[in-house]
Amino acid sequence: MDLFEQLRLHYGNGFNQLNMIRDWIGQVYEVTNGNKRYIAKIFREEYTRQALQSIKVMTYLKDNNFPVPYIALTLSGNRYFVYNSQIVVLYEYIEGECPEKESSLIHIGKQCGWMRKSMEPYAGEIAVHGYDFFLNRYLDIMKKKEYHGINKFLELGNYLWAHIKDLPQGFIHGDLHTGNMIQKRNEIVFFDFDACAIASPVYDIATFCDATDYFDLSADNFRNGYIQTQKNLREFLKGYEEYFKLYKEEEKAVFDFIALRHFDIQATIIECQGLACVDENFLNEQYLWLEKWIEISN
Repeated sequence: MDLFEQLRLHYGNGFNQLNMIRDWIGQVYEVTNGNKRYIAKIFREEYTRQALQSIKVMTYLKDNNFPVPYIALTLSGNRYFVYNSQIVVLYEYIEGECPEKESSLIHIGKQCGWMRKSMEPYAGEIAVHGYDFFLNRYLDIMKKKEYHGINKFLELGNYLWAHIKDLPQGFIHGDLHTGNMIQKRNEIVFFDFDACAIASPVYDIATFCDATDYFDLSADNFRNGYIQTQKNLREFLKGYEEYFKLYKEEEKAVFDFIALRHFDIQATIIECQGLACVDENFLNEQYLWLEKWIEISN
C-alpha cells in the first residue's frame, strides 16, 4: 500500500495529488485533498523519538495560541500514523512567504522569546542537548572515518564548550532560520520542531543572527560576517528582551555557538547522507573555517 492509499485510509478519501518537496531527515510532500492543501512528512525510523516529541510540542504551542501549523487528526483521532515503521504526520499548508531576515529581526526576536516563555510550563519530556549531542556526534563520525585531524577538532570543541557549558538552560527550537518560518500577513509561523530540546537558548539566537557563509574561507566572509552578526544580534535582542534579558556571557557566547553549530549540522548531515558524503579535504577546510572564525570573534 503506497502513501496515497495510506493517507486515504487514515484521513478519508479525497486525496488527489501528491508531490515530493524534499527528502532529507524525512520525506516531505505537498498533498491535496479536494481544494485543501497539506504537508505530509514521513520521518526516518531512526528519528521516531524526535517525531513524537515535535508532535507533542507543536500541539502544546498551538493550544497556547503560539503560531505553528495545525496537525490534522486521523479518522481515529490521532496526530500521526505509522507506515513501514515510520511516523507520518499531516500538517496544514500555510500560505505565505519566507520572511526577509534583516527586516524581521525584531519581530522574530520577540517571537523567539515568546516561544521560550510559552514552553516554560510544558510538562512533557524534552531531550536535553549537551556535550554528547553538540560535539561527540561529530567526533564519533570522525573516528569512524579514521580522520587524522580529530584531536584538533576535539581541542577546539572543548575550547568552545568551556565558554558555554554553564549558561542558563531553556527550550530551543534547534533549527531557527527563515527556512523554517512562513510569513502570513503580519504573522510569522514557526515550523519544523524536529530538533527542539533543552539547551542554552543562545543556540537559537546564534542560529538566526549568524551572517556568515558556511563554506566561504575568504577574509571578507569572516570580517563582514562578524560585523553583520553583531548588527543582527542588536536588532534581534530588541524584540527578544521583551521576554528575556541576556547576560554578558550569553551575548559573547553567540559567536561560540556559531562555531559549535558546525559540529551539530555536519553530524546531522552525515548521519542522514552517510559517511561517504564528506572526505578528508572537506573536514580539513571545516577546521580551517572554525579556526578563522574563532580568531576574529574572540
